Amino acid sequence: MNSVKLLIILFVFSLLPAVVQAADEYNADVRYLYVQKGQTLHNIIKRLYPERRKEWPQITSDIVRLNPHAFINNDPTRMKADVRLTLPEKVVVRSVPAKPAKRKQVGIVAESRGSVIAVDKRKVSRKLIKSSAVYLGDKVVTGEDGFVRLHMIDEAILDLRCFSIMVIEEYALNKTSRRSILNLLQGSLKKVTGQIGKMAEDVYELKTPVASVGVRGTEYALRVYQSKGCGGTVDADDGFYLEVIKGLVDVHNSAGSEVIARGETAYVSLPKTAPRKVKVKPGIIKPVEKPVVQPELKPEPEEESSSLWWWLLGIAGIALLI
Repeated sequence: MNSVKLLIILFVFSLLPAVVQAADEYNADVRYLYVQKGQTLHNIIKRLYPERRKEWPQITSDIVRLNPHAFINNDPTRMKADVRLTLPEKVVVRSVPAKPAKRKQVGIVAESRGSVIAVDKRKVSRKLIKSSAVYLGDKVVTGEDGFVRLHMIDEAILDLRCFSIMVIEEYALNKTSRRSILNLLQGSLKKVTGQIGKMAEDVYELKTPVASVGVRGTEYALRVYQSKGCGGTVDADDGFYLEVIKGLVDVHNSAGSEVIARGETAYVSLPKTAPRKVKVKPGIIKPVEKPVVQPELKPEPEEESSSLWWWLLGIAGIALLI
């Protein structure tokens, strides 16, 4: 077993046929999580269960109970790094299975490598491969070797790299609504904005637990809550990192805001710390490109015919002297 890998395993449960008696349905969400350096249990719970705030104390207690190896003296504030957490299941009791709601497609997978899955609003997971559809409400999750490129309905392009979790909260492109709201809970994302975000009345936001991004037709890359490097990136302090490739980006949270221009980078350490322009070292946002090693050229051996020719000339010279 390789203990240094992030294991994100999702269980898919088949929908049971309609029955008169009550039936148990398991919430198939992220079940295992590798703890990276600098992460806290509170932040993990906040990112994975944002809509279950009232249950956070119980979820905290359940995680500590299920993972005595991961906490010093069973203290939830003293979590160890480099361990795997088993996350609790939630059982929902329903008398009659709810009718599946019609899903709204908002994009398609243009490219996929490694472990990439999506969890829909019903908490049912599916593997994402090339040409797979993505829907409103999907939570897209990539593993250690995962990468996915999404082409959205407004021609936006999203590259989601390893160890990432992103929720498609809102996406609409029609006469009455032009909205794009994504929530990157953790991981690395590169985004080229599409039609949404180019008009003044458009609603565009990319949310993270640390800061949010607003744009007007641009290209940028960011990394949030990902202390362990992967896919060519290096280890880094926890927090929010951003680089603008084209256009302007507005980074804001409750502590302040900052406009980041093309070629500039920014860092936000905590949700209550104002964004600031800083020089981000190579390898934190973009993968480090390995130098191409040229093969060593070995001298070619002399041809045997050449050696033989000089040997014959030597014999001929000796014969003339005799």
